[in-house]
Amino acid sequence: MKKAKGKYRRLGIVGCGAIGSLVAELLEKRKSSFRVSAVLDMVPDSALKLSKRLKSRPTVCAHLDQLLPKCDFVLEAASVKASLPVAEAALKSRKPVVMMSTGGFLLNQKKLSALAVKHQTKIYLPSGALCGLDGLKAARQIGEIRELRITSTKPPAGFQGAPGLTQAQKRSLYKSKIAFYLYKGDVWGAIQRFPANVNVAATTALASGNPRKLKVRVVSDPQIRSNQHEIHVRGDFGELTAVTRNKPSVQNPKTSALAIQAALALFERLESYVEIGT
Repeated sequence: MKKAKGKYRRLGIVGCGAIGSLVAELLEKRKSSFRVSAVLDMVPDSALKLSKRLKSRPTVCAHLDQLLPKCDFVLEAASVKASLPVAEAALKSRKPVVMMSTGGFLLNQKKLSALAVKHQTKIYLPSGALCGLDGLKAARQIGEIRELRITSTKPPAGFQGAPGLTQAQKRSLYKSKIAFYLYKGDVWGAIQRFPANVNVAATTALASGNPRKLKVRVVSDPQIRSNQHEIHVRGDFGELTAVTRNKPSVQNPKTSALAIQAALALFERLESYVEIGT
């Protein structure tokens, strides 16, 4: 798709882990109009290593106040906990922000939406490691969605260090030879217990327009090698089931490779004259 011409847009990245680093490197490889100009990470050495790998040699920043004047867009790829102060600061500086931690947006939706309106600045939420969102957004336009659920299934390594694991679940995580539920409940509880694993659930909830309707299930399965997400929607429009089986990121098994590619697709859309999909 033909890209819109124009000067480079400076991109500041907060969070230089698997997502932030790969997005930066691939944008540069593709000769995107987005050029990484500043990087920030709670582990300064991670930001420094990324800066050295990029031809643009972005400034390694120590805090947000230093990063924001050096960019036109902000990519938040840090964590659910860090996403709120990053998004707040970006919006107040009138810098559009791409939030990879959609769980952080859902937990603070009212506050961040109000800031976006006040400062006339956009928040972008990529679809992440998920398909079927266009259909879900269309389904909610007329009539009622009567049933909405998402089941996220990952290998045990994908849940290592999750704050919501009980002691029994920690013991079972690598000992169990069969799949078992780690969580059944609403999306808010899922975000609190598995913040690094259920951004897809938050994105589904937001796309539905009615987060309270969503039922979330989180499953550990030692028999699989992919991160799998299944959405099921039933309503006046009919019925929709979408299954995505993602290869985990080599750098971070909690993250699906498709989540990184979804961020790249978003930046490509921002560059293009033609938009495909809802």
